[in-house]
Amino acid sequence: MLVVLLVLLTGTALFARTEHIGYFQAFYWAVTTASTVGYGDVVPTNTRAKLVAIGMMVLAVPLLGLSLADIASGLVEGRLKKVLGMSVKAWASDFILVLGWSGVAAAAVQNLLERGNSVMVLADVETTGFDDPSFRFLHGDPSDESTLERMHPERARAAMLCHDHDGDLLVAAIALHRIAPELPILAVPARRSTSHALRELGILTSCPSTELLGYVLSRGSEAPHAGALIWQLVSDSNHIVQESAPTREEVGRLLSLVRAGRAERGELVLGLLEDGEVRFALEETTVRAEDRLLLLRSLHHQTRHH
Repeated sequence: MLVVLLVLLTGTALFARTEHIGYFQAFYWAVTTASTVGYGDVVPTNTRAKLVAIGMMVLAVPLLGLSLADIASGLVEGRLKKVLGMSVKAWASDFILVLGWSGVAAAAVQNLLERGNSVMVLADVETTGFDDPSFRFLHGDPSDESTLERMHPERARAAMLCHDHDGDLLVAAIALHRIAPELPILAVPARRSTSHALRELGILTSCPSTELLGYVLSRGSEAPHAGALIWQLVSDSNHIVQESAPTREEVGRLLSLVRAGRAERGELVLGLLEDGEVRFALEETTVRAEDRLLLLRSLHHQTRHH
């Protein structure tokens, strides 16, 4: 546009001198010529003015056309990126990053948004169907490191991998772990073998979705309400499952005593996290400082306590 303006001003000065007219009228002629409007009320009448007109038509007309086309394509591209989710601005921090898209991811994102979390999704799909101020979507390859870097995963609170294929999930996990090695990652593979491979890569938590569903269904024949119990644990709005480090007083004590003390605070000790493995809180064991307690916490009890 600066080059176009320079050509217009040069043509204006030359046309005003060769035709002996005012600069405003010459600029008016230059603009109508460059825009190919050509009203015909101001025309060159001598050879020098006609040469100036030829220069304007050769230089200004294509340059102005290219400039306007570039502006129009930029506006269209920006609109398409917004519609398709190809442009995203990351939150400063404390958001949940979701890589890949599936039915599991959609259900998880819905639950995260209902709980007041900010969610950012990177997936190779056209749209996700979510329209929420706390939700942002980027269309792209979740396994591409340059695209991942645009999401600023190091600022996220946690990440969740929900690819339909375990191979893509492994590639994305490696790329994400390389960019943000300290980021807690929850991967949702289909098979247990992929879950073991993820742990070897340093992924903190993984849950084989297909085998988990199959396990719940198979237990239904022995305990018809087993599936309902698991669903109640994760969906009850009055309770929440959390991990908690043992207090100084709890370290070195038997788990049964720790469980009794936590129960008075409205917390049920479901299990113990030892060296990355979850153990049910049924057998008697001594709680260590590096262990983590898996708790079912009553939100109402916590509110009354505060």
